Amino acid sequence: MDKKNELEDKLDSPEDCSLGTLTMDDKRLLRKVDWHILPIMFFTYFLQMIDKISINYANVMGLQGDLGMSGNDFSWLATAFFIAYAVAEIPQGALLQRFPVSKVLGFNVLFWGIILCCSSATKSFSGMLALRVLLGLMEAVIGKSPPSLTMYTSMWYTRAESTPRYGFWYCGLGMGQIVGGLISFAAQHAPANLSFGGWRIMFVAIGAVNILASLLVLFSPAKARFLSEAEKQRISQRLSQDQAGVGNKVFRWRSVLEAFADMQTWLLVLLTILITIPSGVITTFSAILILGFGYNSKESALLNMPSGIVSIVSTMASTYAIAKGFSRWLAIDILLIPTLLGSCLMSFLPTENKGGCLAGIYLVNTTVAPLGIIYAWTGANFKGYTMKVSGAAIVSAAFSIANIIGPQTFQSKDAPRYIPAKITLVAVNAAAIVVSTALRMLYARRNSTAERLGTPARSKMEARLSSKNHTNDVHDDANFRYVL
Repeated sequence: MDKKNELEDKLDSPEDCSLGTLTMDDKRLLRKVDWHILPIMFFTYFLQMIDKISINYANVMGLQGDLGMSGNDFSWLATAFFIAYAVAEIPQGALLQRFPVSKVLGFNVLFWGIILCCSSATKSFSGMLALRVLLGLMEAVIGKSPPSLTMYTSMWYTRAESTPRYGFWYCGLGMGQIVGGLISFAAQHAPANLSFGGWRIMFVAIGAVNILASLLVLFSPAKARFLSEAEKQRISQRLSQDQAGVGNKVFRWRSVLEAFADMQTWLLVLLTILITIPSGVITTFSAILILGFGYNSKESALLNMPSGIVSIVSTMASTYAIAKGFSRWLAIDILLIPTLLGSCLMSFLPTENKGGCLAGIYLVNTTVAPLGIIYAWTGANFKGYTMKVSGAAIVSAAFSIANIIGPQTFQSKDAPRYIPAKITLVAVNAAAIVVSTALRMLYARRNSTAERLGTPARSKMEARLSSKNHTNDVHDDANFRYVL
């Protein structure tokens, strides 16, 4: 009971000036939503992280030798996944527009499990490559910049309330790193004379859990049967008052155009790319980097687990600070400082300094927390259902682009230290600090203009289209301001 109360206290948001003080009924309603919705989102994100990081651990468990891989084949396994992920963003987004989120998500989770189980039986690099492409197509519904979970969170919570909830389910990433290391370590204890090797056992185990979990997601409360009609109306009212309601699921070409013509979209895209390059590299190559420090494969699996702890702590600390009024852009800049320091340690320390190199890998994992903040930023600063979906999908595509680039910085000719890849991490982290600050300046300028003119804070394209075809919706609420 104490743990339940503790979680409820952490998820309580501060007073939101647009809504006034939360009543006891509102707090009770939020807690009811939390206990029905958040565990499903956390568990789903946890599963996709284990799916993704399994190839990282398989790399030190004999995957390349068993499949006859050579040269940059492994880098292409990682890259192919995200090429497919990028291609599938638009069709997955269309499915989310047309069908219930829980059903789209549930069927995709089912396919994740089937594909992972099939991966355990592959005998060649080409077979594994094909399966990674299929997995990328299915995971595009959620990935690390998830349109489904971004939308799902925006459907239930105001902007002030959404940030700690993003942080909670986003911690599934760190938990996936921790549990993935344990599964890899356990699978490596399989008898050596088995033809079905340790990495194959790992894929079957993870795939089976995904198949079982898909049933949970498929039968999740898509129509909110756990709420009364009055409670549903109260949620809708609160979202409308917050200018953050996603509104009706009606496709609007105007909103798509506004999203693509908005400078904030492309600054968020650039920021996502710069932050994700080191995140993707660590997710895919951290185990092999630790192996290069002189550890064996079992030790590599265990020593990679603290990375998940760093991910969880940095994510929860940053989202809690934002929930208490800390600026998002400043939180991102502060989180990028240890990431930059970790990149420098990895790049410039000799591998003989095992402690320093390990510390570098762990510090780089703080880069996952800014990604969570970016998703919350996207959900808060894009208005209306179609614009939110479009913005989330564009940012998701940026995540894919970064992960296509990231693995290719690891070339076999640079092994075992991969110095060019490590220096790339230093450069992109420094640039990300500049872009985050520029985004803050853009939002501040638009808010200042809106205050002066008494209009909603918006881009020039939004203002132009609104004057031509005025509609009374969240796009035209004069009280709307960007969150910083």
